[in-house]
Amino acid sequence: MKHLNLFLCSTPLKSVLCIVASTSGSCPGRVGFKMIVPPEGPCIGSVGGGSMEFQVITAARKMLKTCNTKPEIISFDHTSTAEPEDKSGMICSGNQKIILIPSSNSTQELEGKRGLLVSENGLLLLDDPPANNKLHVSQSSWEYTEELKEPLTVYVFGGGHCSLALTPVLNSLDLRVVIIDDREDVWTMTENKSAWERIVTSYNDISNIVPNNGNALVVIMTASHKGDSMILRQLLPKKLKYLGMLGSKTTAKHILNEMKTLGFSDEALKQVFTPIGLPISSQTPAEIAVSISAEIIKVLNKK
Repeated sequence: MKHLNLFLCSTPLKSVLCIVASTSGSCPGRVGFKMIVPPEGPCIGSVGGGSMEFQVITAARKMLKTCNTKPEIISFDHTSTAEPEDKSGMICSGNQKIILIPSSNSTQELEGKRGLLVSENGLLLLDDPPANNKLHVSQSSWEYTEELKEPLTVYVFGGGHCSLALTPVLNSLDLRVVIIDDREDVWTMTENKSAWERIVTSYNDISNIVPNNGNALVVIMTASHKGDSMILRQLLPKKLKYLGMLGSKTTAKHILNEMKTLGFSDEALKQVFTPIGLPISSQTPAEIAVSISAEIIKVLNKK
């Protein structure tokens, strides 16, 4: 366990890390939402938005201005009957606590770290994940622990216009995007600067690219139904968090029937989201990107 000495007032404070530490009832933001507040200019991330977030930013910039180096908790009561000191200005009926952590470092070394622990004494980055994500408050002290997880990865097969539109939307959801195509020099793939990784390889054997750990998300949108079929055949046996395939109802039915002839069960085929995306009558690549992203959000938020 490595202690980060982030709170030396002799060094100018660079930013304040804000973390949603607890929520109850209806609240903007979830536990673990984070935002970095610099002395001026735009913030990075969000703790939920609205008048509550404005108050968090104001408090964070006050810490920077006054060189307050001690982490603090702010409580918000989102009701019209809240006490003045806790009133957020919102009436969504919930309660939440947000931790503000001043930092004299512009960046922190997170590689290999599995968790964090925050108290009034400062911030610790942990080599091992904590037992749970939890805020514990007593009369004399408080402590917040959180497991740090790698972003989920979406493997997009097909580097065309739709994947070019889809990648930045998925990035905005804190998802990594890997683009795979079997064609050389596809300009839309070359222009996809927001992709975490771009792979040009034959579709004959792609099973080693996508992990079989239940966390991978896959979008199939190649340049042909033959490519779609080849990839789907290899991925159906895998345990995936999401498996979607672009195509018309007719094309989807044709490919799924082909999978049946290869011996895949109806139960296995039910895991395939096709035609892909929520039904919003999407036509353009941008609309399709929104539709697919919305479906992925629905799957990820399913309880």
